[in-house]
Amino acid sequence: MDLQYLLLLQKFRDATGGALNDFFLQISDLSYGIFIWMLACILFWAVDKKSGAFLFLNIAVSRFLMQLLKLTFCVYRPWIRDPGIVPVETASGYSFPSGHSVTGASNYGTVLARYGKKHRPLGAFMAVMLLLTMFSRNYIGVHTPQDVAVGAALGLAVAFLGLRAWAWIDAKPGREKLVPLVGAALTVLFLVYISVKSYPMDYDEAGKLLVDPAKMMKDGYKDAGRLLGVSLGWYLERRYVRFSTDVSALTKVTRCGVGVLLLMVYEQAFMPAVTGAVSLGWIGFALTCGELLLLMVIYPLCFSRLEALGSGKPQKEARPAGGR
Repeated sequence: MDLQYLLLLQKFRDATGGALNDFFLQISDLSYGIFIWMLACILFWAVDKKSGAFLFLNIAVSRFLMQLLKLTFCVYRPWIRDPGIVPVETASGYSFPSGHSVTGASNYGTVLARYGKKHRPLGAFMAVMLLLTMFSRNYIGVHTPQDVAVGAALGLAVAFLGLRAWAWIDAKPGREKLVPLVGAALTVLFLVYISVKSYPMDYDEAGKLLVDPAKMMKDGYKDAGRLLGVSLGWYLERRYVRFSTDVSALTKVTRCGVGVLLLMVYEQAFMPAVTGAVSLGWIGFALTCGELLLLMVIYPLCFSRLEALGSGKPQKEARPAGGR
């Protein structure tokens, strides 16, 4: 039934000459890659630091859980299961759950969870964007309905349960130390698990692996690095940097402008240059962990110190509960 649905969408694409292909590709792209971190950065650096940090954590946790499910179930892509399915664009790796739906739900769901009750139009827009993202992955032909449904449910669960976890952490001094400890423990357990488990080794008629587990494990290493980087970054900024977003509009624009440029250089120039020169695995883990530490600790430390020098006084938040 799931593949029949994709074939029906494929007939619609063919009948309309692919008129909506570019639209749904763009919708899909907004929920993955550099865009998912851009919103978190802007919130964190200039608008609402707590919401930005919350979004960083939600994206990292949901992506980590997504990789756990992908590498556990090892579900093949729709066109492998049915050669009659011809996607608008191909995608690598395993199919279940949909990574774009997971990160889309984390992004849009976090904004919905934080602001949906007070700003209903914004909440409605976030809900529409999530539904469009889910449908786009079916329309393009790279995921089944169950792939996107489970992916979105996972991202939303992390976003809404994260609110309770955050409140629990803030309720008692010292609990914030659990975040990097739990993040590090989960990272180690996950890396051991994906390294020792077995994977399907199926070949096509040409004798090529349908999905190379070694390549998929590299994606797992990268998202494990993101989880560790966010866990450490959140704690270190909260305890030692403590920059404030209560600054002038010009300062906020400057922070975001320079920071987004830094993010783009790291993602689109530095990481490709390094990964093109060496094999991934632990290198990918280090690069993604370092990226989140750069965005959450190193860059905020730099701009907060420079702003303090320029104004002649520090611009810091009060030490959080439990900080000594």
